[in-house]
Amino acid sequence: MNTTTITYALKRETFNFCQVLSKDAPMAQKRFITDMIYGITASGSCILSKIADTLQEPIHKSNTIDRLSRHLKSDMPQTLEKNYRHLVKGQIKPTGNIFVDDSDIIKPHGYAFEDLDLVRDGSSKDKKIEKGYHVAEICALLDKGKQPVSLYSHIYSSISEDFVSANAQTQNALISVFRDFPDATYIFDRGYDANEHFKFLYRHDKQFIVRIKQNRTLYHKGKSWNAVTLRDSHKGKIKVDVKFEGKDTSCYVSHLNVRITADRHPLRLLLIYGLTKTPMMLVTNRAVKGKEDAAKIVRSYFSRWRIEEYFRFKKQHYGFEGFRVRSLKAINALNRYVSFSIGLLSTISQKDENSQLKQSILAKAMALKKEVSFFLYQYGYGVMRILAQAHQGIRGWLKKKWEKYKQLEMILVTRMNR
Repeated sequence: MNTTTITYALKRETFNFCQVLSKDAPMAQKRFITDMIYGITASGSCILSKIADTLQEPIHKSNTIDRLSRHLKSDMPQTLEKNYRHLVKGQIKPTGNIFVDDSDIIKPHGYAFEDLDLVRDGSSKDKKIEKGYHVAEICALLDKGKQPVSLYSHIYSSISEDFVSANAQTQNALISVFRDFPDATYIFDRGYDANEHFKFLYRHDKQFIVRIKQNRTLYHKGKSWNAVTLRDSHKGKIKVDVKFEGKDTSCYVSHLNVRITADRHPLRLLLIYGLTKTPMMLVTNRAVKGKEDAAKIVRSYFSRWRIEEYFRFKKQHYGFEGFRVRSLKAINALNRYVSFSIGLLSTISQKDENSQLKQSILAKAMALKKEVSFFLYQYGYGVMRILAQAHQGIRGWLKKKWEKYKQLEMILVTRMNR
């Protein structure tokens, strides 16, 4: 493809994606949704001034920024999330893995942001406390290519008037996803090792894999055990090859029947040795009948490294922690539009390997090496380079629906002479 053809094809792909998302929305909101997703994707930024630059509107840039800011403060179309979920649902295995994780947004120098909270900075070495927000996030991997997409993302503050608890935030998020993925396996890190969550998952009859903490009490063979005691009394017998922290490596796994204090349902405890100084412990209600089942569960849990990379990509490529909108409503709206933009990149990654558009994007990013397993950085950079050559924004693709011109009618009036 030549440059003009590539740019046209990519704009068409973006426009079609936005049309599906904005289906049944009013025309003004359709335009705004298209402007935001195109602008975020083309600029590689969540800063409204940079988004405005890529839109190339024939008005003063400050007017474009004001319009975008005003729309962010308004309610998002009710059908937007539904349309997006429907779009990605067809590309996710119904019985696949759904990853539940929390993240954080750090604003150490912020003062004017609404309900600015104190959170633990997960990206810092000493996990120090900083000003910021909490993020409840649920993600999945697309079936082809295993690139991540967000199914739910909500930024919240524990000092907001409507805040109940972090557990309530998680469970509200799960309920919204259960409707679309009732048969999936939900995977949690050790921050979710809480009796309240176990009871909630049992109540909704969901399959799960949870990494448990060292202070967890387990029942094994009719006796109460500390999880660490059980872990240290076993050795890994099954060799499993996994991708740990983005690298191929091997670990050794043992599994045994246990129950937990929250409920006496039978669970399977998987002990994973050889990856970290202290062996990891997972509990699951999925059946483990042999080596293959154990290996599949362990690999399912460790595939969450892609979700952690997704968080980093969102913050590094789009500079999401640098947003400047101040109200929580606007912050959450911006957050969703960034998530939709990443969804666009992930859906492009689903195309066949011989897709000219896909190959052109990766060629622009100079990332055709087969060993690359997390392609979002490459797609994000490649799309930016292509759209940087565009002479116009996306607004020209949105045609106004003018009313049909009415035929001119002339009414003759006759005066009668008296």
